[in-house]
Amino acid sequence: MSGSIALFVLWIAMMGEVSVANSLSGVVVVALVNWLFVHNHTRYVLRPLGAARLTLSVLKSLVTSSWQVVLAVLLPNAQRTATSVQNVQLEHGSAFIGAIVANAITLTPGTMSLELHAEDLILSVHVLGEVDEARFRANVLALEEMVARAVRERKS
Repeated sequence: MSGSIALFVLWIAMMGEVSVANSLSGVVVVALVNWLFVHNHTRYVLRPLGAARLTLSVLKSLVTSSWQVVLAVLLPNAQRTATSVQNVQLEHGSAFIGAIVANAITLTPGTMSLELHAEDLILSVHVLGEVDEARFRANVLALEEMVARAVRERKS
């Protein structure tokens, strides 16, 4: 129940004001999230230290990738403006963790998660700039590991 209240408060904060429309949409979003993630009887618990490490890592990625996008815009060349789609097989076996990984990647400038196959957990990512496929895969799997350390599955 406290998670639902926290999610509702977060929703209102993201909307920027308390209004009837924002409150009603918040109730709908909380109900959907509860149905989607509690319906399967799997719950996740946030680990504060792991979450802090994940947050710092994502912030670092935001800064470094923002710089790479700035360079691609101001000083374009074939390497900086090349694009590709990278497919990575995730290893933790959880669509929930995969969804957090996909969202963290999409937050980072120059990358966008395109699709996460729920059955086999293959994540497809559109990338700006030339990338070393093995290094990109290792970075995504390291991110997945950080997410797994930030949330713990708890069966109810």
